[in-house]
Amino acid sequence: MNSTTEAGRSITLGFTGDLVLGRGVNERLASGTPAERLWGDIRPRMLAADAMIGNLEGPITAHRTKWHGIKAFYFRADPEPGIAALAAGNYRCVALANNHMLDFGDQGLLDTRRHLADAGIAFAGAGRSVDEAAAPVIFEAGGRKVGFISITNTVPSFAAKPNRPGTSYWKIRGDRANLGRLATLVHDLRREGAGLIVLSVHWGPNYRWWPPHRYRRFAREAIKLGVDIVHGHSAHVLQAVEFQGKGLILYDTGDYMEDFLAGPGFRSDRSFLFLVETGPERTPTLRMVPVSLTRAEVNIARGREAERIRKQMIRRCRGYAVAIREEDGELVASPPARARV
Repeated sequence: MNSTTEAGRSITLGFTGDLVLGRGVNERLASGTPAERLWGDIRPRMLAADAMIGNLEGPITAHRTKWHGIKAFYFRADPEPGIAALAAGNYRCVALANNHMLDFGDQGLLDTRRHLADAGIAFAGAGRSVDEAAAPVIFEAGGRKVGFISITNTVPSFAAKPNRPGTSYWKIRGDRANLGRLATLVHDLRREGAGLIVLSVHWGPNYRWWPPHRYRRFAREAIKLGVDIVHGHSAHVLQAVEFQGKGLILYDTGDYMEDFLAGPGFRSDRSFLFLVETGPERTPTLRMVPVSLTRAEVNIARGREAERIRKQMIRRCRGYAVAIREEDGELVASPPARARV
C-alpha cells in the first residue's frame, strides 16, 4: 500500500474508534484465547499499515479500586493481555483522553502509562499533571515522524490539575483561546520534526449520528491551523468523513473492539477500519474497510451486512466535502472535484 514519490515516501495509517479491552474482552484473553484472535480476518490489513492508531477506552492496570465517583460502566484490562492485544493489532499509538481512563483511579492511569511505555506504544492525552496530560507525542511510522495530540470534552471531573493526574480536558469551541492553544501545540510539533500531525478527539455524547456544528467548526479550524488528520471518537456509532484543504476529518470512527450488545437503532457493532495514505505536501486518501463486531472480536463484514455499513456511511456523508465510491466491497473517499488541488 505504501509508495515512494519524488515528494517523499507516503505512509498508511490505520485509524479505529474505541478499544474496550476490559470486561468480556479481558475475560476472553484471560481464558487463554490468543490475542491475535481478537482481530479476526481484518488483522492482515491492520498489520499492513505502517501504524495503527485507536482510542484506548479504559486503563491497563491490575489495580482494582474503582474511581470514587458514580459511573454506569467501569473498564479495566489486565496488563499482560491488554498489551498483547494492542501489539497483536499493530497499535503503535493510542489516545488516553476519554471518559474511562480514570475508571480505576489515579493508579490505573499511571499504570497504563507505564505499561504502554514499556511496550513501546506511544500515547498522549492523560498524565500525572495538567502539563503532562496536555503534552503531545511524536512517534515514527514508515520512516516519518507523526505528531499526536489527544483531547476530550467528556467527564470534567477526570481533568488533570497542576498536581493531580487526569485527562487533557478541553471545551470544544472555536474561540481565540482554544485555537491559540492548539496552534501552539501544532507549531511545537512541527519544530520538533513532525511531518504529519493527528488530532485525536474524544467528544461526547453517545449515539449521535451527526457531529454538532461547533465540532465541525472546531475540526475545520484545526485543519487550517496545520493539523493533517482529525481522528474523532466517542459516539459509538459512525459519523461522516470529509476533506478540508489538504486535511482529512474523521468525525467519529465508532467502536472497534467491545463486548457490548447492539441496541435497536444504535448499531455500535458496525464499523470501519479507516486506512489513510498520506505523504508530504499531498492530500490524504482514505479507504474504509467495513467490519462487523461481535463480542470480543472484529472481522471483515461481507454480503448484506457490508452493504448496510457502506450505505450508512454514504448517507452520513451527504452534505459534507467528500466524494465516495465503492471499490472491491470497500469505500474510497476523496475530496470533491471542486475542492481538489
